[in-house]
This record gives sequence, C-alpha cells and structure tokens, in this order.
Amino acid sequence: MKALKLFSDKTYSLIDMEEPPIHDKEILIKLGACGICGSDIGNIFADSCKPSINLGHEVTGTIVKVGAHFKKNKLEGKRIFVNHHAPCNNCHYCIHGNETMCEKFVNNIFPCGISEKIVLSEWIIKTKSFFELPDSMSFEEGSMIEPLACCIRGWKKVPFIKNDSILIFGLGPIGILYAMLAKTYGASPIYCVDINQSRLNFCKKMNLGICIDGNTSEGNRLMYMTEKRQPDLIIIATSDMTVIKKSIDIIRKGGTILIFGEPQKNIKVNVDINKIYSKEIDIKTTYAATNKEIHEALYLIKIKKIDVNKIITHRYNITQSKDALENAHRRDEVIKAIIINK
Repeated sequence: MKALKLFSDKTYSLIDMEEPPIHDKEILIKLGACGICGSDIGNIFADSCKPSINLGHEVTGTIVKVGAHFKKNKLEGKRIFVNHHAPCNNCHYCIHGNETMCEKFVNNIFPCGISEKIVLSEWIIKTKSFFELPDSMSFEEGSMIEPLACCIRGWKKVPFIKNDSILIFGLGPIGILYAMLAKTYGASPIYCVDINQSRLNFCKKMNLGICIDGNTSEGNRLMYMTEKRQPDLIIIATSDMTVIKKSIDIIRKGGTILIFGEPQKNIKVNVDINKIYSKEIDIKTTYAATNKEIHEALYLIKIKKIDVNKIITHRYNITQSKDALENAHRRDEVIKAIIINK
C-alpha cells in the first residue's frame, strides 16, 4: 500500500509499505478522504511549534478488517470518520476542561492519515472516537468534521451575544469556517481580513462579511474602519502572529482575542501590556477538538447548516499527494485540498 512519509530532514515522499497488521482490539480502514490541514503545511514548509511526522488527520474511510475482539458482520463495511486523538476524561486537565492537554491526547492512527490503509488503535476504539457517517454524507464532507469541530471548541471558549461584531484574521479553511459559524450564530458585522486576493475574492463570492485586504492602505485603515463598531471578538486564524499587536489596538474595551492559528516555533511578539490591562482584553488560545465537538460538527454538516462543500476547492488522488501539499502551500486558488482514495 502507499503512504505519505515525512522524514526528519523535512523531505517527504509517497512510499510503498506492507499493509500493517492489527491486534485483537484494533481496526483497519481503507481511506476514503483526508483533508490537508494547515498544520501539515507547517510541519513540512515551516518550523511548527507543535511538530509532527504524521501527515494527515482529517480522516474518513471504510472499515475493512477488525481484530478478533470484534464481530466482523457488525463493523466491516461501515463508513466512518475518525477522531485521531482523544483524552482520558479523568485526569486533572480533563476535569478542568483542558482535555487537549491530556497526556493521552496524542495521535492514535498508523501510519498516518494520508495512507491507503490506516490502523485505528485500541485507544481510539475504547474512547469511541470513530463515528459512522450518514448515507447522505460523502467521505469528502466527512473529512471536514475535524476542522469544523476545532472551530466549535474555540467558539465555546469565548463570550458571544447575537449581533456582536467579529473580525477574523486569515481566510484559509479555518478562517472561512469561523466566518460561516459567525454568520450562523448571528454576528454582525463580520470583518474578514487576508493578504491573499484570491481568498478575499472567494469570501466575497460567499458573502461572508466585509472583506478587507490587509496588505493595502485599506488594511492600514482597519482602526478607522472599525472605529464606530470595534470588534467584540477577534479570531486569529493565521500563523502570522504579528496581527496580535493590531488586534490589541482594534478590539473593543473588554473584548476577546482568540488565537487559533498555529505559530511557528520560538515566535516572539512585542506587545503593550498596558493596553491589554487597561482595556481588560481577554486573550485565549485554542487547539484541536474533543468528541463532544465532533458530534456537533457532524450534525451541522449533516443538516447542511454549514455547507462544507463550498470550501473544498481541490481534490487529489493519493498518488498526487505531493502535488496537493505543494499547491496548498502556495495557496494559489486553493482553499481546501482533499486527498481521496479511488
């Protein structure tokens, strides 16, 4: 079978390997689809603050083999989405709502998400971290469950009242999903900021909000543009952490800044603590999602409340995985790239 392998020197290649064996309490799936995440791009082309050698985690597929512990006729053939990591729900972190800090919250699929066959570990099974897809949901739609769930978990961390104003820095898949959620929840106005013109045009066509080119004089006038209605919430959905300083200036007094974008390793930002203190700005960070948010995301996609098909712009066969990653990195016209296994 074929799998995409990332090496220690950051080179990556589609390799041929033997189908991995499964133990009694493990499950083997055939890949249906796997989304390319910004963290995959960061692990290859940048110096991620949360490095990983496993490429791909937004996984759907079909169960093709089960361990001796399971009844074959009950599981084999089922179409599923996999949450690749799950907390214990019992440790100090978990009981304080910090499940993603749990020591058990680590990747539990092998060899990676961009692989023709994938083993789900005993931990994935034990924590019920795989979910049957409705017949109406394609593998590609299902692969969007994980990124949407991550956005939902972030949203839960911030105070929000209908008609609050929101500004989003970064219009990749996560920024767009946040804008879609904001629209669904009744935010107004919604400011969408990016320096990539194709992404701005994409969001304009989707009518997601007031689209602002952060690389022009318009971007320099952000403070003026938002003066009459300063944002109640700013979501940083980009790895460019320099926007934190701008966010501190733009956010209303008592507002919240949510950092979602994954910073590069050892990034430093010089901020004015006096402004944060005197404006009583609340700064929060968010990372990944738990099974609670997975359930919510699956439902929103199922009922078409969030139409994730609008975001998927490029589809690649697994044999084209390297091209998919390189094109996603360049960002030219690519919003969301999906690896499919035909």
